[in-house]
Amino acid sequence: MSLYETTLTSETLLEGYVFRVERQDVRLGDGSHGKRDIVRHIGGVGALARKPCGTWVLVRQFRKAVDCEVTEIVAGMREPGEAPEDAIRRELEEETGHLVEKLTPLGRAFASPGYTDEVVHLFFAEISAEPGSNRLDHDERVEVVEFSDAELRSAIGENELPDAKTMVAWMLACRKGLA
Repeated sequence: MSLYETTLTSETLLEGYVFRVERQDVRLGDGSHGKRDIVRHIGGVGALARKPCGTWVLVRQFRKAVDCEVTEIVAGMREPGEAPEDAIRRELEEETGHLVEKLTPLGRAFASPGYTDEVVHLFFAEISAEPGSNRLDHDERVEVVEFSDAELRSAIGENELPDAKTMVAWMLACRKGLA
């Protein structure tokens, strides 16, 4: 039996600021039909960032979707046509003031493929020792948080940073011997 699903019809339900929601009628591999609601997203980037002294730089911000503060790797959306490498360099400088000195691709991760096509390109970033000034968006409130290596290992190991992109970036960086 084929697992492939064929789109029969597609209707846009919502055009949002950062995404679009579609409802699709699909034919399943066995010939039966189903409905899928899909969030279409331009995609994002994220970076596990480390200063030359070994300190890790993350950010804390209020995330309305989960209604709490979340500490996570620096991340953001790509602009239309923007390369992932350019997007993460921009995001790191905007959110933390740090410049990227070296950027290593870690891989990519689907945010939640059951309902969205969002893919996050992940990087390991070696950043400047001292930050310049950040340039947050008008509606962005971000606190830069620094962790020693032991503190970050403990926080991730104890699931104190439950952000998926942060955990995936850490796992990929460890796998590549970067963390």
